[in-house]
Amino acid sequence: MDILQQKIDELTRHINELAAQQNHLGRQLLALMNELDALKQQVQQTGVVSAAVTTAPPLPVKEVPGVIAAPSRKPAATTAPLPRPTVRADQSRFSFEEFIGKNVASKVGILITIVGIFIGARFAIEHELISPVTRILLGYLCGAALVGVAVWLRKKYTVYSSVLMGGGLCVLYIMTYIAWSFYQLLPQPVAFGMMVLLSGGIVYAALWYNQVIIAYLALVGAYAIPFLLSNNLGRFDLLFGYILFINAGILVLSFYRYWKSLFYLAYVATWSIFAAWFFLEFNEGSHTTPAMIFLTAFFLLFYATFLAYKLIKKEQYDIGDILLLLSNSFIFFLLGYAILNVNTTTPLWPALFTLTNALVHLAVSIVIRRMGLADKALYYFVFGLFIVFLTIAIPVQLDGNWVTMLWACEALLLFIIARQQRSEMYEKLAAAMLLLTIVSMIQDRTEPGLNAAEAGPFRNAVFYSGVFVNLVMGVMCWMSRQPRWKTLPENRSGWTAFFDYMVPAILLACSYSLFFVELRDNLWDQDTHNDLRVKSILFLYSLTYAFVVMFLNERWIRNRWLASASLVGVLILAILFCFDAWGDLNELAAGWFQHGGHVGYVLMRYVAIALFAWLLIMGHRVVRLYVIDPFISIAWQQLVYAALLAACSYEYLYWTTIAGVQERDKVGLSVVWGLCALTLVILGIRRKDRFMRLAAIALFILTTAKLFVNDLSGSGTITKTISFIVLGVILLLVSFLYNKYKEALFGEEKLGAQQQLPTDSSL
Repeated sequence: MDILQQKIDELTRHINELAAQQNHLGRQLLALMNELDALKQQVQQTGVVSAAVTTAPPLPVKEVPGVIAAPSRKPAATTAPLPRPTVRADQSRFSFEEFIGKNVASKVGILITIVGIFIGARFAIEHELISPVTRILLGYLCGAALVGVAVWLRKKYTVYSSVLMGGGLCVLYIMTYIAWSFYQLLPQPVAFGMMVLLSGGIVYAALWYNQVIIAYLALVGAYAIPFLLSNNLGRFDLLFGYILFINAGILVLSFYRYWKSLFYLAYVATWSIFAAWFFLEFNEGSHTTPAMIFLTAFFLLFYATFLAYKLIKKEQYDIGDILLLLSNSFIFFLLGYAILNVNTTTPLWPALFTLTNALVHLAVSIVIRRMGLADKALYYFVFGLFIVFLTIAIPVQLDGNWVTMLWACEALLLFIIARQQRSEMYEKLAAAMLLLTIVSMIQDRTEPGLNAAEAGPFRNAVFYSGVFVNLVMGVMCWMSRQPRWKTLPENRSGWTAFFDYMVPAILLACSYSLFFVELRDNLWDQDTHNDLRVKSILFLYSLTYAFVVMFLNERWIRNRWLASASLVGVLILAILFCFDAWGDLNELAAGWFQHGGHVGYVLMRYVAIALFAWLLIMGHRVVRLYVIDPFISIAWQQLVYAALLAACSYEYLYWTTIAGVQERDKVGLSVVWGLCALTLVILGIRRKDRFMRLAAIALFILTTAKLFVNDLSGSGTITKTISFIVLGVILLLVSFLYNKYKEALFGEEKLGAQQQLPTDSSL
């Protein structure tokens, strides 16, 4: 094996040497070729033509696997320049000329022709050269001549003929209007009928030529007819009936030829005309019913056209289609709501109208789903409109708590649909609906007419609706943890994380505040003078809530995120308890001994201490099970030491208050702190816990500073003597313990540190 390995190494070295030589030869060859190109360029510049110089292509280099090839190079260009592509330039010039001559010139020409006809007609009218009847007849003849020439040229010159056709029909159209408006040669019904026929002729011409530009003329003219022939009688029913008829034909045309721009133009024109009429002419006394009929007809017509494009033409909707469908639905809703809302005798109509709007979208979505008419995206989009209008219908008719509870149900329904169908859009809707529910719940609580104290604690509608919302969020959190309802990793998004993390946090905050606010409002209404009592009861509730959450998570939920959040809650409660609430409880409980207060305060004090102690125990288990970072474990340990110090301090202050001891927060409290520090030192030495001993040293420093700065100021000689002696004895005892167990403490710690140092073999 060693001999084979030597041969392999030798062959590999030899191949590398050959590769290096090949690279060197390739660089030399490239340099020679560059020099040859430079000489050729000098020959071309001086005008000397050398026929003897030829460029031979480089020899091909065989590629060797694993070897770097020599740099390749393309053959040098010949000295003769390539001919310029004059043919392409001619073709480009011919295309541009064709566009100008065959397209632009014809359209500009027909426009100039129409303008010229009217200039001549105007001149003849001003100078009374011809009678009105002759003027109209000549106009008709000009228009008919243009139409005739267009028909004659259609087969050979289709585009040019279509321009003439559109212009001729436009002349006929305008002449009919002039005959009625200026000279009264035609009665209004006859003029109206002729203009409708001409619009139909324009539509037929658009189909015949397959030119959408002609259809634009028909659409503009059709919408202009009622305004051009108006006699100011206010017959809006005839106007909207005519527009509805025109829309039906135009939309069929747009669908038949797939001219969606006609659909957009009809959509904008119709809603603009209707909105202008509503804001300028609407009268709630006589216009309500026919206005709602035409409004609904316009909405359904555009809605059906939109669905026809999606279902029959198999289109995928884009952002423009979304805006169109949303605008159609909301224009219909806003105008309909405004029409019905002015009629104060029927207050239920706005709510029924909103609900009907939602049911229309629901029916359409069901038909799409049952018959398989489109993909799921269109179904979800239409069903989402049902959700939106159902959401709007709730506050339109209902008030306060019913709105909150129905919105909560709607958020849960959207969440179920989102997880069943793996739809991110419905997760967004569910999140938005849930946030809207939370805002409504907060508004219910702050609204003056819904004060919970009026009906009594825990038996008012505001409390019931809050409980219901919290149950809904609890169901969402439970479903998010079940395998059936979990989102697949490839489908996860920010909105999925919202339900996995934010909703549990919102549930904790809402469930806590629900009972907290209920207790606070009612307790303060009953006893506005005893602030200590109210604060203590609320803090006892906070301890109980934290205990219940941690207990449930420890026994059943077992959620790491909730466990971490509970540690933060315990930390906040510990700070509040040690710096504020414990003193209030001491004051209330001591009152029972001093002047016959309520015995329940004493019981409440010890219940609070027991709950707080149990929270620390459960927090220790959480740190042991879920926390990996050693810094957090050490910090939690120090928190427990601080809590024990607070317990000893407040217990001392409590009993000295009952006994009537004066200046109990000075020397006596310092002695208690010194004994606590001594206990920590003893336990730290026994358990070989360095952080416990460090905490004891920090407490000694704090106690000494307190003794000199606060306790001994103004004290007598005996007090100072006793204080110094007690504290000195404690410090001497601590020093003795450190000296006695120094080998066991520092020797082992030093040895352990040395054992943890890396050796050369482990590097």
